Amino acid sequence: MGLAEAISEVKVDNEKFTMTREKVSNTLTEELIIGICSPIGSLRDEVVNEIEQQLREIYGYTVKRIKISKLIEEHADTQPTIEVGKTQAYTKLMSKIKGGNSLRKIHNPACLAELAISEINIERMGKGLDVKDVKDLTSRRTCYIIDSLKNVEELFLLRSIYKDIYYQFSIFSPDFEIRENLRHKGLADNEITDLMATDDYEKNEDGQNVRDTFVDADFFFRVSKENTKDIESKVKRYLHLIFESAIVTPKPNEIAMYEAKSAAGNSACMSRQVGAAITNSSGEIISRGWNDVPKYGGNLYKDGDTFDNRCIHLGVCSNDKTKDIVSENILEIILNDESIKGIFKGDEEEQRKVSERLRKSIRKSTKVKDLIEFSRAVHAEMHAIIMGSQLAGNQMKGGKLYCTTYPCHNCGRHIVVAGIQEIYYIEPYVKSLCISLHSDAMTENESDENKVKILMYDGVAPRRFLEFFMMKAGRKDSEGKLISQDYKTILPKSRLSLQALSTLEAQVLFSLRSTGLIK
Repeated sequence: MGLAEAISEVKVDNEKFTMTREKVSNTLTEELIIGICSPIGSLRDEVVNEIEQQLREIYGYTVKRIKISKLIEEHADTQPTIEVGKTQAYTKLMSKIKGGNSLRKIHNPACLAELAISEINIERMGKGLDVKDVKDLTSRRTCYIIDSLKNVEELFLLRSIYKDIYYQFSIFSPDFEIRENLRHKGLADNEITDLMATDDYEKNEDGQNVRDTFVDADFFFRVSKENTKDIESKVKRYLHLIFESAIVTPKPNEIAMYEAKSAAGNSACMSRQVGAAITNSSGEIISRGWNDVPKYGGNLYKDGDTFDNRCIHLGVCSNDKTKDIVSENILEIILNDESIKGIFKGDEEEQRKVSERLRKSIRKSTKVKDLIEFSRAVHAEMHAIIMGSQLAGNQMKGGKLYCTTYPCHNCGRHIVVAGIQEIYYIEPYVKSLCISLHSDAMTENESDENKVKILMYDGVAPRRFLEFFMMKAGRKDSEGKLISQDYKTILPKSRLSLQALSTLEAQVLFSLRSTGLIK
């Protein structure tokens, strides 16, 4: 083959490739799927209304809101049964929670998300005789807002189908404002406490689990009565990131939390990976830390060290192993107490069963399960404090600590000593006794200026940090001028094929029909 023929063949192949790429590109959708997760009583509607308004007015989108509570009412028995001594407001809210739990238990934990997906599919594809052919689908500027998710399986399903065009907004308000908002709805204080606990975490896969659903967000949104004026600018910034419609760079708190999350990846702890980053009073990062076993000579073991004696190589968690020893010790004391021996009746096998039930109760139902001091690992916060003290001197005083997880009380007292003024976290840690042990020095009230504040993180989630802040499109034209954007026609940064989406959604519809939830 001559040179001319070879060049001609390459040109034809490139043209074929370009045609194929264009065909695939033509199937991509402008659709957005936004999921909302929010603790009950938070100022959720203010944020959701602003998202909807800006998408309609600025970006020319049609916005359709799918309310999970309405789906529960349509598919479950939510007729409230008035309980003696309970307010009507409490009964109404609990009936919806019970209705959702019942649907999840009968069908599957993600069934409410499946119902939302079916609404999206039917709205796009049609129903009955009006069903469209997949080949006839065209991109639409439509956003579906699913309000609101309460179970982590709902989130997992939505993200597995909609991938990068799914965006979760986790919205929260300060605890005291949540309680105040629920009081205005007519609930009593004891009902508010019960309702908040139920909403946060029910100990079964079918129940409410805002705690685990909330933390896996793409955007965290703190909203209180004091900062409602900031909602518009926050939403505008997040939409700029979704559409790449303006040059947006990360804020210091977002950089710090990303550094903390990145640091967590260094951890080989068998319990959980935690990362921390400390900034000085100017917002500059002065140290990072993660939880792992300390080594002789200073710092922590790292992959590649000649002598690596971490728990992963020993094959057992030292904290769990020691808690088992403590549990056995308590059980032994109980069983050898002469005044207790008479309680145990039956043959040897029956006594063995009783002992086993006691052992399980001690290990799982007492404060033994919350013990944390037998771990060999240095906690991420402590690692960051030690390294910061060595490398940055007194710059830590007056600074902030960003941690992927709420600090434990052991770290809490050292954070206070270090002179750190604010702590920001993403994941809760229910074992922590920071506030109860150090109420004189630590607070969760963001308006308290005389204590170390422990606050939920607000900003872009670390999980999509690089995706949002690394721009795909060029920023300037051939003349070096900033490219101006037409917000009404600009495409989202991430898009998926409509044909692929319709196929995946069809699987959900099949599942719903097989269980009888839809016809």
